[in-house]
Amino acid sequence: MRLRTLIELLAALVLTGAAVMAISQMAKASGIKVENAYARASIGVVRTGAVYLTLKNEADEPDRLRKVSTDVARRAEFHLHTMNEDVMTMDEVKCLTIPARAKITFAPGSLHVMLLGLLAPLKEGGEFALRLTFDHAGEIAVNVPVKTVVAGFQEPHVHTSLQLCD
Repeated sequence: MRLRTLIELLAALVLTGAAVMAISQMAKASGIKVENAYARASIGVVRTGAVYLTLKNEADEPDRLRKVSTDVARRAEFHLHTMNEDVMTMDEVKCLTIPARAKITFAPGSLHVMLLGLLAPLKEGGEFALRLTFDHAGEIAVNVPVKTVVAGFQEPHVHTSLQLCD
């Protein structure tokens, strides 16, 4: 490998690392910290996917999560599974309040980011960007790794005190 190519590669890696650190610091400085984000690999021609993550509000004030977007799907929405007697339903959530000094977990069988109209299959080992928009924290970009089709299978995570907002 030529020395110039090696130097260019090292410079690109350093700049990428600096950008990731800057995004991480912006997210933390805003009061909202995003942890453990992942998506499951999609199966065959299925055109939907889901993203799971944990949001921590480290600020002294609540914040509202208003929007989600990504370039891997035509649309991204917040959805919540709920049990009504013996029937599980899934409904869109337009807005979610993250209380001060609290965390909200997006997990299989509960709250999640629904990816609608995938533009290409989500392949295990891949990664894509997800943008979350908050009232106070603004837009936070998150890299979402794609895990196995069965990643995160467990008992459903039940939220007893989600604060939905208008």
